[in-house]
Amino acid sequence: MSSDSRERFTGAAALYEKHRPSYPAALVDWILETAAFPAGGALADVGCGTGISTRLFAERGLDVVGVDPNEAMLERARAAGGSARYQRGEAAATGLAAASLDLVTVAQAFHWFDVETTLAEFRRILRPAGACAVFWNVRDLAPGFMRDYDQALIDFSSEYHVVESHARTAERLERTPGLVDVRTARFEHAQALDHASLVGLAYSSSYVLHGVADRAGFDRAMDAAFDRHSRGGRVSFLYRTIALSFRLAR
Repeated sequence: MSSDSRERFTGAAALYEKHRPSYPAALVDWILETAAFPAGGALADVGCGTGISTRLFAERGLDVVGVDPNEAMLERARAAGGSARYQRGEAAATGLAAASLDLVTVAQAFHWFDVETTLAEFRRILRPAGACAVFWNVRDLAPGFMRDYDQALIDFSSEYHVVESHARTAERLERTPGLVDVRTARFEHAQALDHASLVGLAYSSSYVLHGVADRAGFDRAMDAAFDRHSRGGRVSFLYRTIALSFRLAR
């Protein structure tokens, strides 16, 4: 499998689309409010993948374009329908016109980007009053199932603690020179997963897809955690959605 972050999810596009969580409506409200998003404004969702976050903004009636380097993910995004447009591009080379946007969003992806070149590109494509918002669903390590699932990742994934963590990326970005009007927020979020959905979610993660050699062992550990903690054939998969909103100094 390729270690290139642009291609790491090619084999998981279907699982990603079907099993990855969406984001709380309150998060979308917060982003649009803190960005002071104007009526008739334009938004780009960079690293959009299968369009999970892109569609949330398009459903608000906004002018939205999703950008991603992975064509397999973009095919899924387009097939899902909706009013958003999609095009191939990278965080540091989006292919979007200069000074054409009022807001750039990045969902579950900024930890793959080079900070300096990405922010330079965002500064280029944003209008002078434009804003950025980055956000992640971060697993809540509550005692019980979530703690047991985390232990399975520790035990079986060689990449689990190698891939840059979302929380560390957010903290590092917050300290980056040239960011102004920085604001942060957190939201509670959860999925109710049956066994098949849990397996699909697990294998949509790059550190499982590429980092687990003993898949039978990992599956047994997941099965044991599910059996211990499921109620009515489901487990609650808990998240803290963390968000960072900012503008870029000119």
